[in-house]
Amino acid sequence: MSRANPGAPSGAAGQGAVRASGGLVTPARLIMAVFFLQSLTLANWLPRIPDVAEALELSHRALAVGLIGLPLGMFLGISVAGPLIERLTARRTILLAFVALCVAMPLPGFAPNVPMLFIALFLMGVTFALTDVGMNVEAARIEIGLGHRIMNTCHGFWSLGSMVGALMSGGIGELGIATGPHLVLVALILLPIGLATANALPQFRAAPIVKSERAPTFALPSLTLIGLCLYVFGTVMVEQVARNWGGVFLNEVLDASPAAIGLSIGALSLFMAIGRFLGDPLSDRFGAVPLARGFGILAIAGIVLTATAGGMVQAVAGFVAMGLGVSVGFPLAISAAAARTDRPPATNVAALAFFAYSSSLVGPTLVGFVSEDAGLRIGLASILPLVVLSTLLAGHLRRARQAAISQAHSG
Repeated sequence: MSRANPGAPSGAAGQGAVRASGGLVTPARLIMAVFFLQSLTLANWLPRIPDVAEALELSHRALAVGLIGLPLGMFLGISVAGPLIERLTARRTILLAFVALCVAMPLPGFAPNVPMLFIALFLMGVTFALTDVGMNVEAARIEIGLGHRIMNTCHGFWSLGSMVGALMSGGIGELGIATGPHLVLVALILLPIGLATANALPQFRAAPIVKSERAPTFALPSLTLIGLCLYVFGTVMVEQVARNWGGVFLNEVLDASPAAIGLSIGALSLFMAIGRFLGDPLSDRFGAVPLARGFGILAIAGIVLTATAGGMVQAVAGFVAMGLGVSVGFPLAISAAAARTDRPPATNVAALAFFAYSSSLVGPTLVGFVSEDAGLRIGLASILPLVVLSTLLAGHLRRARQAAISQAHSG
């Protein structure tokens, strides 16, 4: 079982190394801290999107084009993440990618035009994706080694970091500090903390891989993984649209201040965190499929509330419902993909991430182009059919969930 995890040794030794760590600093807590720190980078950028759009005098369509750079960069990152992790181990990949992410994250704040904004976000996307896949593979390996779920909790810390980052960003924006210097300051703070945290993760030799077993450079889903990927596509789309266009919507439609925008995106992240911290025990008690479908209905309600909001109270309620609604979908799918035995976990996680990042490309771009002619309310509502479809496809978690339990028992 452990030999399928890149960066972990085969057999019981790998699991024993995870279980042996005790005290305050454990592998599980360290990887949760990595999730928290990584989310702070993106969360500090997102509430500043309206400021950059206003400074560059961008239309909705032009802003959508610039924002495409982030998911396209993520595509490149995930296309090489699986093989890279198998060669370097997840821990080393996290270390290198986090350094590069801290270098790239201030660049969008200094972009003078749409092409440079696109390039800056592309570089940020590459480094973000490499860190993202690395930490998810590491979390899945630790989860299997411990014999109980930690993935939802890890993603809960990611959402908690998103909340803290959004509140930080809103407060700094309210002070009138420009986006570029703001992001430089955050990067300088996060870099040494992230390096120390990732460096403390347990070290494992990269598992030897024969040529025929190596993951493809570009990880696409296997036939058995497609249903799971389509489920994730709609779930992640809600989060990405809310984060990329939520601030612009609040600024232009409801005339919200930077602090109010940070508070709203922070509320989204807070309730994502709450849902994820509760997700592991809830999925164990009620099952992954009922949980995912119930939360999917909440996400649909959140979109409707936000798109029809006439004031900040209803808008924040919509952000809360969206945050809670999408909270458990991606972590459940990550655990399910990593537990499959047809291919190395890094390859399946990268394939799932491919669909997630596809959603990051399609959703925000769709909203931007629709809202250019029909307005932001219709633009936000345009993703509803895809989210409804995703909720209907939650049943694909059932078979994957059973496979994960069977694999855990076999270890």
